[in-house]
Amino acid sequence: MRRQTMSDTELQESTEKLEKKPKGGRQKRRPAEEQRRALLDAATQMLLTSGPDGISLRKLAKEAGLTTMAIYTQYGGKDGVLHALYEEAFLRLALKQEAVSNEGDPLNWLRQLGRAYRAFAIENPAYFALMIRITEPQAADNARTDPQQPTPAREIAAQRSFQSLLAAITACQETDILRTDVSTQEIADALWAVVNGLTSLEMAGYYATVEDAESRFALTAGILIEGFYSKNFRALAEHNLES
Repeated sequence: MRRQTMSDTELQESTEKLEKKPKGGRQKRRPAEEQRRALLDAATQMLLTSGPDGISLRKLAKEAGLTTMAIYTQYGGKDGVLHALYEEAFLRLALKQEAVSNEGDPLNWLRQLGRAYRAFAIENPAYFALMIRITEPQAADNARTDPQQPTPAREIAAQRSFQSLLAAITACQETDILRTDVSTQEIADALWAVVNGLTSLEMAGYYATVEDAESRFALTAGILIEGFYSKNFRALAEHNLES
């Protein structure tokens, strides 16, 4: 019987496979943090192109260079991946806001936090879209099936990113810039609702230009903050305008 021989091309391909194969015959395992980052990066791209409902674990595993079993083991499935993205989103927002200087004028600190929120959304559109998704009525209705659990939107107040806002408002109240007959939480809720709403409109393409979005943001947020001025600070602000 005639023995079959490899062609030059087949021999080269076989050699390349042997060279790439790690010692011991096993593929080298990637560090856990590297796997996590690859997974989140791939999932973020899916969020941008298809939204949360478009995330496919099979496609996600392929894009991240993982197996579907690895994703199920670490995250339990699609809901676990979305939860990891949700946590990553609020972590990034917290870091963005914590980078805002809290030295000097507390009112400027408060204003800059609002601008940091808007900047976060512009820089992280997929993560912002996921954060907004949990405030939709359907998400709240689903959460209310268990009366012991708070709605997803309500959980925002417990996030690390919300603490910077509360701290800035407290500093303004302690220096008699903002009213103290209204609670810190009530002022924070009002400011977050307006800033989040304005940013959502911008991300949805409501404003014709970036300049329009910036001016409406500054005007509306500014008017709201002024509405919480203390009596003494309002008098001082009006005096400065007249002089």
